[in-house]
Amino acid sequence: MSIGLLPKRSVGIRSADEIQGVLHRLRARRDKPRVRGARAALRWALDPWRAPPLAMEPAPPADALLRLMTQERTALAVRYDAHRSPEERRQARGVAQALGWVLGYSPDPPV
Repeated sequence: MSIGLLPKRSVGIRSADEIQGVLHRLRARRDKPRVRGARAALRWALDPWRAPPLAMEPAPPADALLRLMTQERTALAVRYDAHRSPEERRQARGVAQALGWVLGYSPDPPV
């Protein structure tokens, strides 16, 4: 995606079509916690007013972009929380990678 105007239906810096394409590609992947987390995050990014992929979100900000950013930061906190199970941490990693990509923190799509 080039720098400049955002697509008509954008989420973060990605178009809804880009997100749908990555989501479609992830459906073919093995059902590992990280892939499940990435799929949940991408579905949620397309409709951030639903329940977030990680239930630990504080009071929801009024702005969709802030909700995405808050959930990405929450996922990072869960990812590095040693008190969480390895599966929860891997799933949170997938959520953080997917939302980081949507927000433009990473040029690479998740997993």
